[in-house]
Amino acid sequence: MKAKMMVIGDAPLVTGFRLAGLEDCVQTTRDGFQKELEAVLAKPEYGILVVNEQMFNGIDWRLRKKLDSMAYPVVIPMPDPSGASMEGDEIRSLIKRALGFDLSAKK
Repeated sequence: MKAKMMVIGDAPLVTGFRLAGLEDCVQTTRDGFQKELEAVLAKPEYGILVVNEQMFNGIDWRLRKKLDSMAYPVVIPMPDPSGASMEGDEIRSLIKRALGFDLSAKK
């Protein structure tokens, strides 16, 4: 199964990915972020969601719990210009949760 990538966030994040050639981008505000995220989660074709980290950290705890229990899609929070927060998961742990094993583990 081939999965698509979607970016949801503020203008700098969305513009950067659009300049890199990604067409599936949604620019939103902090207030509209959760609604946009829920709409994209309802679309099974998206396997990777790149989101603004500060906006992602502000979502409702029920949605956060739902996302934590899901292996697919992988949600990757990207720091905004103000810097990374300490609340997010590392990409390595997100991939491990999605696949069920650690790709970087030495045999």
